[in-house]
Amino acid sequence: MSHPKHASYALALVWLALGCAATPGQEEAGSPSDTDSSRHDIGGGTATSAFPPPGALTHYGGMYCTGTLIAPRRVLTAAHCLVGVNPSKMRFVIGASLSAAEASIAVVSVTPHPGYNAQQLTNDIGYVTLSADAPVAPMKTLPSMDSGWHGKQVTFVGYGNTNGNGGGGGIKRSVTMALTQIMPTQFMYQSPGQNTCHGDSGGPAFAKVGNEWFVAGVTSYGDAFCQQYGVDTRVDPYASFLGINPGNPPPGNPPPSNPPPSNPPAGNPPPGNPPPTSGDAPCYGHTFAGSCEGNEVIWCENQTVYAKNCAQEGKVCGFKAAEGYYGCISSDPCNGETYAGRCNGTSVVWCENDQVKQLSCNACGFDPGKGIYNCL
Repeated sequence: MSHPKHASYALALVWLALGCAATPGQEEAGSPSDTDSSRHDIGGGTATSAFPPPGALTHYGGMYCTGTLIAPRRVLTAAHCLVGVNPSKMRFVIGASLSAAEASIAVVSVTPHPGYNAQQLTNDIGYVTLSADAPVAPMKTLPSMDSGWHGKQVTFVGYGNTNGNGGGGGIKRSVTMALTQIMPTQFMYQSPGQNTCHGDSGGPAFAKVGNEWFVAGVTSYGDAFCQQYGVDTRVDPYASFLGINPGNPPPGNPPPSNPPPSNPPAGNPPPGNPPPTSGDAPCYGHTFAGSCEGNEVIWCENQTVYAKNCAQEGKVCGFKAAEGYYGCISSDPCNGETYAGRCNGTSVVWCENDQVKQLSCNACGFDPGKGIYNCL
């Protein structure tokens, strides 16, 4: 796992705001590319089939963010994964990978925290409501966290990239790291060679108390290349917003309530960011190339961090290969192709990670077990 953190055209730099779109060096989406021998399926993490409640959130058929089932029809994720999206084009995919999905459920609505602040990266938490009950048991949320959790090992799960340069997304992975800083509504982790990354945004941090696992955090943001640090939004301060009785899954889908405190004093860096060093001051790790946080592109220019909401232009955040930086791109990078795909003669054509892909087969057809078109 590495950071977000999302994949495709959403998380990215801040991510993690963990999900980004195409990564540097990739071809522009829109024409079939990447001939594979088969349709394929965090850094320093390993693939896992454990922890059934986490799943991938896709948008327009492509890998976008990660979420965790906390009620039969409610999926916990990051607010930056929900701003400016089209709920009707989102699905919650459960399974070891997108290519081996056990279930794919439509999203009917998204609810980012009303106090979410994209500039300060506060209150980065939200949920999506599914059209049907998911076929796995929801995960309980952690009732409380305090300074005594410093140094405690937690397990992060996500479907994001394995490094900041892209690649490896769409497979469920896990990595265990120690918490290095506990803040009122966030916590930080720094572990050489390990991290959450683009596409892991919104994914869970699991903590074991006694013999039981709880969701303790939601992947929010980190450094651009998923190598230095990561920050999660704590779940326990948001129990009221999520409709949670601490330690239990929410009984239903109550309306959101008032948010906890959000914006820090002007002039201070976003809470959770480590003190700037000579290598990343004054943009706290952001670069001119930028990154995506949901549908916002965030970048550093003239020693100042800027953010732009692409949804205001009817677009989404993604990587612009011709310019070599992140910006606002078409909301349908695959020109109508979906992850489920279709047959073009004996070839399979589908959208994955914001790219149109094509696979030549002896025979193409629909695989009902996986819910996708594939070589038969």
